[in-house]
Amino acid sequence: GGSIDDPVEDGDTVLHLACLYGHLLCVQLLLERGASLESKDEEGAIPLHDACAGGFTEIVQYILSFAANAEGCATRMLNTVDAEGDTPLHHAARGEHMDTVKLLLEAGACPKKENAYGQAAAEMADQDTEVRALLTAKQVEASIHMAN
Repeated sequence: GGSIDDPVEDGDTVLHLACLYGHLLCVQLLLERGASLESKDEEGAIPLHDACAGGFTEIVQYILSFAANAEGCATRMLNTVDAEGDTPLHHAARGEHMDTVKLLLEAGACPKKENAYGQAAAEMADQDTEVRALLTAKQVEASIHMAN
């Protein structure tokens, strides 16, 4: 008998795939059955990365709420980086998913965290986009808070 967290393809677990394709009901079912929120695929991404990349805000919300039951889990996930050094916020920004970006920021995602190429999340979004403007502002805000 296999485990619910066994990889099915490219190191992706069933939960990764449910997040990737935006299947909220599958995500709920898998988490209720004990699927791990912190399993990594071959690229070092956790399911939250996949949900953020697709801009599936309801799934992101569900995952973060679900993680609230486990000490430190939400914070760890928000700070988890894949092989490129990208956080879930980087993925949401790259897809210019404004609602997802806002949700991640509210949950405590750090807008200053840089990936392996020295890029903060703001730089993932195209110039002159709302997402870029919001993240740039948040980055500046975070820098000011750090300085105090």
